[in-house]
Amino acid sequence: MSITSALNTAASGLRVQQSLSRVAADNVANSNTEGYAKRSAVVVSTLIGGGANVTEIRREVDSALARMARLENARMSEQQAVYEGLRDYSIFLGEIGDGNSPAESYAEFSASMSTLVNMPSSSGAQAGAILAAENLVTTLNHASDRLAGVRADVDMEIRYEIADLNDKLYELVDLNTKLHTYQQNTFEAAAYSDRVESIIDEISSMVDVRVSYGSAGWVNLYTTGGAALMEGDQVHDVSYNAGDGTFWAGGQEITPTNPNVRGIEHGTLSGFATLRNETIPTFQLQLDEFARGLITTFENADASLGATDAGLFTDSGGRYNAANLEGLASRIQINSRVEGATTGTSWLIRDGLGTATESENVSDATQVQLFINEMNSAMNADPLTGINSTVSLSDYAAEMISAQGTTTARAESSYNAARSAAEVVAASRQNVEGVSIDEEMQNLMLIEQSFAANSQMLSTIGEMLDTLLSIV
Repeated sequence: MSITSALNTAASGLRVQQSLSRVAADNVANSNTEGYAKRSAVVVSTLIGGGANVTEIRREVDSALARMARLENARMSEQQAVYEGLRDYSIFLGEIGDGNSPAESYAEFSASMSTLVNMPSSSGAQAGAILAAENLVTTLNHASDRLAGVRADVDMEIRYEIADLNDKLYELVDLNTKLHTYQQNTFEAAAYSDRVESIIDEISSMVDVRVSYGSAGWVNLYTTGGAALMEGDQVHDVSYNAGDGTFWAGGQEITPTNPNVRGIEHGTLSGFATLRNETIPTFQLQLDEFARGLITTFENADASLGATDAGLFTDSGGRYNAANLEGLASRIQINSRVEGATTGTSWLIRDGLGTATESENVSDATQVQLFINEMNSAMNADPLTGINSTVSLSDYAAEMISAQGTTTARAESSYNAARSAAEVVAASRQNVEGVSIDEEMQNLMLIEQSFAANSQMLSTIGEMLDTLLSIV
């Protein structure tokens, strides 16, 4: 080996070790940085002049694992949104036996009617039945109002999430336009890729996406259904129509719960859409059907009512209107003729709400028995409630609480399963992309030894040159 070749080899060795030390130092410094992928340097021997060069700063990633991790994260985020949206409402609604649920309020009312049928002349029994009815109405009103609050919260969360999503899409566009400023296979290009991949990870928790790369290396994002979210330097702004619960990307509908569009399948927006367009409407229908059952039961069984008279339970003071079921649970009221049970008309619950004067036979419980018989008849609930139509009014409340509790429990179970799957894949991805401090420390020791060897070679060559020059 000539002195020139030896000099080139030692010098290139120092340059390589300098790059390797920077790679190791960056890895150690960013070991806990979210979105950072471990770096490695590709070293290639040079054929001319000897030595070696670093030709590429490579990010240690597995594209298949990254796609899988994003999909599992989207599924987990979807289930989390559904579960957390239902959890607080279910706690408010209560459970069978806790004394706060509509089922318990109905049980108290039913017990008061049983007392009244055995003690029809007792003003205390009459007042007790009316007060229990008022408590039942209040419980239904509060449950419906709480559910409306959950829906309003979901609408707000959707707007916040869409604002964040659009911000991330525009951030990607900005990075796309800056791509040409980075030379490929450099430290700067690796940092650029880290940022791009990190943003895509954040977006995938909101909306599961398909990622493609243009000929210039630009990132393009699409829904799993194929609708464009971002292409090159153009963002198809995502929007939400609170009126009908639809989602849009530009002019393309992407509503998650609509199977007829090229839409979203997973992510928090999909979870919110499921709550907004499916789960909450079903819960509301169940509450409204319970309110309908109460109103119509006491209208149908009350022989004293005229064609337009309201019964014990009313829709804002009037009779039930089949064309106006939605929101009935929030409007149901006690008939003003007996409201408060202190007006001196509590006997109406015994004789019938349409009675003009109190019956002389105060021991006649015929009308009360008619009420009880009707309460034990099939309620014919709407099939969309998921509750059997043969269930009676007396059993409906318990069936409703059980159905809603089961829905929440399933949501929790689905969330836990999705979280476990996401954690397993995330751990596998971390094993590939994450930094091992021990491994990097070992690399730094080897780099130090190699650097010392190359430095020693340069020193030796310097001494040789000095000797040759002194001879001349």
